[in-house]
Amino acid sequence: MKNIKKLVFAALMTALCVIIGWFCKTYFTFGAIRITFENVPILLAGMLLGPAFGAAVGVASDIVSCMLSGFGVNPIITLGSASVGVISGLLHIYIIKRKGFLPTALSVLTAHAVGSMLIKSVGLYFYGYALPILLTRVPLYLGIGLAESYLIWLLLKNKRISSAFERNGVRK
Repeated sequence: MKNIKKLVFAALMTALCVIIGWFCKTYFTFGAIRITFENVPILLAGMLLGPAFGAAVGVASDIVSCMLSGFGVNPIITLGSASVGVISGLLHIYIIKRKGFLPTALSVLTAHAVGSMLIKSVGLYFYGYALPILLTRVPLYLGIGLAESYLIWLLLKNKRISSAFERNGVRK
C-alpha cells in the first residue's frame, strides 16, 4: 500500500508540474526569458519520496509537456529535469538530513545549479540559443530557486502536510 501511495503522489506531482509549466509558458514568457515554478513538484517529489521518484517525475513531466506542446523531446533537457529531482532528493534525504530554511535552500539551489543552470542550458544551446541569453538563466534561477525554497520550506514545515506524509508512509 505504501508504494501505491508513493506512485499516486508522484503522478500528482507530474500532473502539477505539467500544469504549472503550461501556465508559466503561457503567461510568464518574455522572449527567451521564462519565469516558471514548474520545478517545485519535481523538487518536492525528490525531497519527500527520494531521488528515484524525483527523477521519474522530472522525466515524465518533461516528456508529457513536450507531447502537449508539440515539441520534440530534447534528451539533454529531460536529463536536466531528472537531475533536479535526483539532486534535491539526495541532498535533502541522505546528505544534509536537517530541517529548516537553509538546508532546504541548499538542496533547491544546488539542484537548480546543476539541472536548470547547467544541463538545461546546454540543451537549450543545441536549440540555437546564444550564450549571452543563456547566461541570464543564472540570476533568474537564483531568484526562482530562493522563492521555491521558501515555498517548499513552508510546505515541509506545515504540521498537517508533514504528518500526513509520515502517517501514510509516503515520506521516506
